[in-house]
Amino acid sequence: MHMDDKTIAERLKAGDQTVFEWLFTTKYAQLCFYATKLLGDTVAAEEIVSDTYAGIWEKKEQLQFTGSVISYLFSTVHNKCINHIKKSKIITAYKAHLLQHKTVFNPEDIPDHIYNEKAIHLEIRKAIENLPDKCREIFYLSRFENKKYREIADLLELSPKTVENQISIALEKLRKSLKHLLVSIF
Repeated sequence: MHMDDKTIAERLKAGDQTVFEWLFTTKYAQLCFYATKLLGDTVAAEEIVSDTYAGIWEKKEQLQFTGSVISYLFSTVHNKCINHIKKSKIITAYKAHLLQHKTVFNPEDIPDHIYNEKAIHLEIRKAIENLPDKCREIFYLSRFENKKYREIADLLELSPKTVENQISIALEKLRKSLKHLLVSIF
């Protein structure tokens, strides 16, 4: 199917499902690829692209295309990706702020409007608590008290290599016990 932009826009605004499906099947993969390049996250990219198409269909009668419909699609996906990145940075900064200003991290400190991640943080805390005692202590000192390997080694009278090995063990155990979360989050 080959149509000029004016025809595509007019038929879309009139609710022509064939044109919408054509746009979806011909541009969805390109838009997902583009969004994935911007975000580095395939799942979020697909959600943004799907949301873009849903928004176009829901607001088809009100849409005003100043350029091509394809340009509009890419521009909308681009803007949604930028907003997603900004929101992610705000959330990351907020979490970092909490970690820097709390001696003990408590998931209840995260307001509900920040993605309601309390359950995830509880699972992470539980996974950390299930680490072997020395491994957990070293991991805590490294990640939550921001101590360097040398400082931890001196504090616990261990070699820096032992500290490094224990951190590797902790990360591997956490990856395994939390892989179901990693799949659903990322």
